[in-house]
Order: sequence, then C-alpha cells, then structure tokens
Amino acid sequence: NLLDNALKFSPTGGVVEIRVLGELPDVAAFSEVTYTVFGDGEVEIYSSLQPSHTELPEMPRFGMQMTIPAAFDTMTWYGRGPHETYWDRKAGARVGVYSSSVDEQYFDYSEPQETGNRTDVHWVSLTRSDGAGIEAVGSPQLSVAALFYTTEDIEEAKHKYEMERRDFITLNLDHKQTGVGGEDSWGARPLPEHILEPKAMSYSFRLRPARS
Repeated sequence: NLLDNALKFSPTGGVVEIRVLGELPDVAAFSEVTYTVFGDGEVEIYSSLQPSHTELPEMPRFGMQMTIPAAFDTMTWYGRGPHETYWDRKAGARVGVYSSSVDEQYFDYSEPQETGNRTDVHWVSLTRSDGAGIEAVGSPQLSVAALFYTTEDIEEAKHKYEMERRDFITLNLDHKQTGVGGEDSWGARPLPEHILEPKAMSYSFRLRPARS
C-alpha cells in the first residue's frame, strides 16, 4: 500500500528528489525508497526496510529488481568472480574486473534454482555492442545478478526446458541475500551468520550511463 509520496526540487536547481513511503501488510513492514535525480542524468537510489516486529520469517533477499532490453547483454563488474558467489560461497573468488555475456551468467543446475549471483560488487555495467549501456555503483557494494529469466521462471520450473528465454534481462541490484547453505550436505541450512534476518536495514546505489 502506498502511504505517501513527495516530489521535491532542489533550491539550487539541477536536482529532483522523489520519496516514496509504503506499507507491506503481508510482512508487517514499512519501506522507503528515495530517488534523487541529478542534472547530469545520474540517479541515486536509497531503499530501507523497517519491520514492525521481529517475529517474521527469514528474508531470501533485500534489494531491488529491474528489467532492461536484451541488447544490453555484456555484463562487466568489479567484484568477486569470475564464477557465481554468495554470502557463504565466495572465499574462493578473487576481487577483480570481469566480463561475460548475460547468457553465461546462468548455470544449468539439474533443477532450476538461484544462480548467477555476484557478491562484493563495487560497480556493474550492462552494455550493448556499441558500448552504450547502464552502470550501477554500490555505496559501497552490491550483490548482483543478470539473467534472461525472471525469478518466477526459475522458481516455478522443474527443468530448464520448461523455461522460456525472455526477450529482456532481469537485473537484481541487492543489498544482500541469505546464503545457499549445504555446508555438510545438499539439505543443510545456511549458518546463522549467513541468514538475512527481518530487521531494519537500508542501502543505496547510483545508476548512470556506462563509461568506457
């Protein structure tokens, strides 16, 4: 439910701030998202969550999701890589600058599941063949995934052939997500320190045109 929204203009000019407050009744929480649009085209996004109580289930992830045209299918990031990493699966991945296609971000597990995430990402860009694109810069870091499948596609399919490759890219720009677990077997739960608990949290990042 939308509780309130406000549009503010900077008295010095060149900046517009859009602030949205919302209520999430299904999870007994309040959210705030603020978009600060600068004159040079950059957009700073601040997102926060405030649960009204702590007797809630653990959170799979806290972040934001967007879609972009399929042509922007080259992903370059400064973070852990080159393979996928998670909160509890990143010790073997070095921090560096990596690049690959969005198609290569998907790992074909025997049953579709969470895949393609990159942690400790300082910045990530998605560009098309002429170099134009979008870049997200963490404050300080993000958890990022870009796929030609939606979250619902992956959750509902039992086999990859049941999923249709979309004509757009789903991009997750997250603060964090719960670990994958499996320390001693495939069914093992994540350790307590790798579980995203329902508590007050916030993060921010900037969107801007990709830079060569």
